Amino acid sequence: MNKKVLLLCKDNSALSVMAEAVLNRYVKEVSASSAAVKKTKAINPAVKTALIKDTSWNETYHAKAVLTLLEEEFDLVIALDESASKTLPEFSDNTIVIEIDYENPNFDSASQMERFIKTLKMELIPITRDILEL
Repeated sequence: MNKKVLLLCKDNSALSVMAEAVLNRYVKEVSASSAAVKKTKAINPAVKTALIKDTSWNETYHAKAVLTLLEEEFDLVIALDESASKTLPEFSDNTIVIEIDYENPNFDSASQMERFIKTLKMELIPITRDILEL
């Protein structure tokens, strides 16, 4: 059975969507979701373009608020920016909650977007595997 991971950022338009896509694409033992802790925005088109290039994009990805996911049980919740860290809702006692502060890449730069996806692969994947003992 896959471990469930929730990735949170301020508006679910970039960071958390990218992290969700990378984990779902490269960590088969994980089922990742993403959400906003504040107001949702549409997914940044540059994010979609970069994830398509990485073959990580899935048409089911869309911006959503964390309040819509609070009834689900997650094994791991990761806050990806300061705003998410400061406004985390309560999760089950069985849920591991961590914070990793990422800065938004320059969305106008394809090379910076590619580097950010590489950063997620090099940092987020091993952290997730280690915490979940995969």
